[in-house]
Amino acid sequence: MMFTRKLLRPAAAVLVASVMTSAALVVATARGDDVTTTAGKKISGKLVGVDAKGITFVTQQAQVDIPGRDLVVVDFGNKILPPPATYSEIELTDGSLLRMNRFVIKDKTFECEPLPSPHEVKAPTFDIPIRTVFTAIKKAHDPKITAAWKKMLATRGKRDLYVLERETDLTYVQGTIESASADGRELKFQNESGDRTDTLLQSRAAGYVFAQPQPTQLPPTICRVHDVYGNILNATAITLGTDESVTVVTVAGAKIHYPSIRALVRLDYAQGNVTYLSDLDPKVEAAELPADELKLNVTVPYLKDRSLANEAIKLDNTVFPKGLCIAPDTVLTFDLTSDYSQLKAMAGIDENGANATSSAKLTIEGDGQILFSATLNRQERAKPIVLAITGIKQLRVIVEADTPFNGNYVTLADARVQK
Repeated sequence: MMFTRKLLRPAAAVLVASVMTSAALVVATARGDDVTTTAGKKISGKLVGVDAKGITFVTQQAQVDIPGRDLVVVDFGNKILPPPATYSEIELTDGSLLRMNRFVIKDKTFECEPLPSPHEVKAPTFDIPIRTVFTAIKKAHDPKITAAWKKMLATRGKRDLYVLERETDLTYVQGTIESASADGRELKFQNESGDRTDTLLQSRAAGYVFAQPQPTQLPPTICRVHDVYGNILNATAITLGTDESVTVVTVAGAKIHYPSIRALVRLDYAQGNVTYLSDLDPKVEAAELPADELKLNVTVPYLKDRSLANEAIKLDNTVFPKGLCIAPDTVLTFDLTSDYSQLKAMAGIDENGANATSSAKLTIEGDGQILFSATLNRQERAKPIVLAITGIKQLRVIVEADTPFNGNYVTLADARVQK
């Protein structure tokens, strides 16, 4: 009897452990994060780790590591809140944008009051040293103010600016913002010539511009973080706490701590990893458009993210939000400024605006070498294109047709280059 009990107890322990592990895995994936990869695959589960190499993700089946180069987006299923009636905005030197109710400088750090949070989501806290800030704007909700800021920035010099609002526009005092009082009331401001330090009131300022020294080397951007407040952070490090808190360190060195991951909307890895051809501005060589096309108000040799019928791009009954629609006798030359490894697209004749007999020849060249060449017909299914372009610096997309119109526009749906 005792022998039997000794045999049964370990088996029971294994069973209990198995049940507990399964339960833990269910709990772990209950939040419902979604990952989209560069291969177009969607994975549901829970994000449990982020580093410079990529992410660690738990699904119902397993824990997997996904390299950053294979990621497009991690979506947490949350929505960005509508902007409040009034808010201030800070732009960091790395391009990150932060919205808040108000800010004040204390010593050499910005103290920020966050925007209202969604129900049961605690507001983030900010650690923003002066050295990380490019501009700090009060009344950023006002289009007239933001337009005046853009105009002012276009003519600014190489010094810090203490900005003042006038009745019709903005003015400023040039110099160096040295520090602020501990209570946030005053600034120590060295004048432009450097021979005098004045005391200025922060309450009078419409905002500040900082002429920061440019570092010789920046840490890499691993992804762009979007949160429910409308903040956009270029992150170099993301730490997930066991309590589901998140700390984001930006490339400039600012830190934003979120008590709950529910304040995040998505981690965008497409920035830098994937570039859509419709987001680039190619050099265009095109034949003169025939009269039949001009009558239809088609006045450009190619269209971005829309079809010849000025509708969404559609191939094989599938709608694509991104892509190119290219006229016959057109050559688009794309200069690639980054090192990409692949070109991917679906190539065909769009269902919107094409005739049943439409056809055209598509040729894609890389640095003068033909990578793809085929005749596309409206009655055939779209062709998937995956081309190796490692080391290629110039892509040429060439469209030719026997007849200049008749709907012979080639569509490159979801056309993108990726690392």
